[in-house]
Amino acid sequence: MTRSPRRTAARRLLTAATTTAAVLTMTVLAAGPAAAQIRNPTDGVTPSMELLGPAFNNVWVRIFGSIWGVLLGASAIKFFTAIYKMRAARAGGYGAEMSDAASEAKVAAVAFGCLAGGGVIISAILFVVGG
Repeated sequence: MTRSPRRTAARRLLTAATTTAAVLTMTVLAAGPAAAQIRNPTDGVTPSMELLGPAFNNVWVRIFGSIWGVLLGASAIKFFTAIYKMRAARAGGYGAEMSDAASEAKVAAVAFGCLAGGGVIISAILFVVGG
């Protein structure tokens, strides 16, 4: 006695749906009492570097800003170098080198974009996590 593939797939789908529904129901039913019993130990705690003093705060902000600026400059240089390689490969008729330079330019452009938008990205993540 063999079953058709369509019938077997339908049976598997029904079993998966039933199992998922049961797990979700149990999760919702158990979430209320579990949430009432567990207290968040880090409630009200926020990250702060005030303990190390204002001098340290000035220093690490300047160091971080300097590293960020150097990385932005390096990624811009890498991008312009890749663009120049693409131009040289196109002029010389080298297809493989042009493809490599194009992928290198894409990576450098994405890196520059992520670095340039780093402040916005970090701020958004901290906003979402901070509630």
